[in-house]
Amino acid sequence: MSYINLDDRIHASNIPDIPDLARGFLQLHAHNILDRPALEALQKQYPDFIARMLAVFNSDHFNLTTKVASIEEAIHLAGFERVCRLMLCLVVHRSFSNIRIRGVDQEAFWVDSLRRAVSARMIGELIGLDASLCFTAGFLQDVGFLLLFLLSPNKGMLWTEFRKREPDARYSMERNIFNMNHDQAMELFCQQWNLHDVMAKPVLAHHRCEKYDAPELDKQLCKVLHCADWMAAVYVAVDKNFVINRCRQILAETFEMERFRTEELLAAIPDEITLTASVLGIPVKEHTKFSQVLLEANIKLSEDNLNFQELTLRLEQALDERDRLAAELNKELGLAREIQRSLLPQDMGAGFPLTGINISARDLSGDFYDYFTLPDGRIYFNLGDVSGKGVNAALLMAKTSSLFRCLGKRIDHPGELLAQINIELCETSIHGMFVTMIAGIYDPETGLLKLVNAGNPPALLFSPHGLAREIEAAAPPLGVLEDSKFPEISLSLGDNSLYMFSDGVTEGYTENGQTLGLSGLFKAIATMPEQMTPQQRIANIVKRIRHDDQSPLRDDVTILLLQK
Repeated sequence: MSYINLDDRIHASNIPDIPDLARGFLQLHAHNILDRPALEALQKQYPDFIARMLAVFNSDHFNLTTKVASIEEAIHLAGFERVCRLMLCLVVHRSFSNIRIRGVDQEAFWVDSLRRAVSARMIGELIGLDASLCFTAGFLQDVGFLLLFLLSPNKGMLWTEFRKREPDARYSMERNIFNMNHDQAMELFCQQWNLHDVMAKPVLAHHRCEKYDAPELDKQLCKVLHCADWMAAVYVAVDKNFVINRCRQILAETFEMERFRTEELLAAIPDEITLTASVLGIPVKEHTKFSQVLLEANIKLSEDNLNFQELTLRLEQALDERDRLAAELNKELGLAREIQRSLLPQDMGAGFPLTGINISARDLSGDFYDYFTLPDGRIYFNLGDVSGKGVNAALLMAKTSSLFRCLGKRIDHPGELLAQINIELCETSIHGMFVTMIAGIYDPETGLLKLVNAGNPPALLFSPHGLAREIEAAAPPLGVLEDSKFPEISLSLGDNSLYMFSDGVTEGYTENGQTLGLSGLFKAIATMPEQMTPQQRIANIVKRIRHDDQSPLRDDVTILLLQK
């Protein structure tokens, strides 16, 4: 095995240039402005690539609240950050996929990259980091490894030897063979593509997290990438027994992750790769299942030198500890549910024009609604849906609901009110989360109504004759762009009924296994008998997607009905 000279080291001039498309997006992101002419020019210049991005945004995998027809709409709904991250993944893959290096299996490289990406995303979701940031950083973290072979193609025949080694051994081998490591090659790449302000620093430091001095979120991302590297190695390294045990140890030390949780993540990787590769349009070969990895590792109880009695004792102890922790968790969740329910408004009785319902799909809900009466008799109301699930969504729900009630008592116009809430959420936004909301103010004396829809599914205004008007979103969700405008529409409610709902309603499953959809909801409302009370009407809608109290819901379900 020959060693290269210092003169053979990678030079930045050999690295592929950043495509104009990527440069255009990153420049827009750097200035943090929505330059419509520039976006339209990019869309016209690269129609096929933009169409590919929009297909990803509109897939169930990306989980936007509404379908988008342009990059501008995608930025409004998802924010510059997520759009640029998706663009980077697709552009980097396309820029390097057409290059062939003798001895290097490019398709295997991208499968490995997807393993790191989905591993990082799953860890990020568990610890509360931005999942799209973790995915993109994981996808790009070993591009420098490909660069080592791309720019020293005479070493391509060593690819297989590198790939079957665990991360630390491979890192040491890189220094011996190339006189540099893949993170140094990646740094040259980041310099040429000007990626240092995106996510480069945690990516470059993922082999030396303990020495990485940075803000806490960057440190967390660096640790996520380090763990993702070892999780991906489980599927390719020769010594699988060692890598699996090391993987368990690292995840336990870094994020206090239990052994069973680590193995759940490892087992989920193949299916996540299949789904993600399909959405992104990245071709992958048939890849290894975790069951095959365990078979190759030949993991047996005898290796742990445990007899049956010891194993039984440990199992009993583990079950006792599990039951104790489960009881504590249920107690805490019960208290959290009670607090969350207290944030919802009380039923004001048959004479009040607003009626609502909120049903959580999990222990805690990310949906909410609220209404309260101002001193002059007008009624403020809202319905919102926080992106994501679990405790993070529930906390942001509580914050947004409290801001609405507090600020609404001194701001008369719902457009201005949502603008102020948006500023507050943007200033303290965490992990890229956002809130879709429809809100308004209703005067029972005059029947006049002012309404704002910020990224929420369209409200349906039904006449007594069964005709409906859709009031679609005219503004992005709260917490995405600080300078967003929130236009109001004014109308007279009269004898009409206004139905507002979260996407858990239209995406809920009917008895035949199909989603209800907007058309199904329209039909359900239009065919209700006129004599039904508001409570009966809402219950009738819920019954379409929840056939009994035990039926699981696909997502939180929230409905708010306004009628004279």
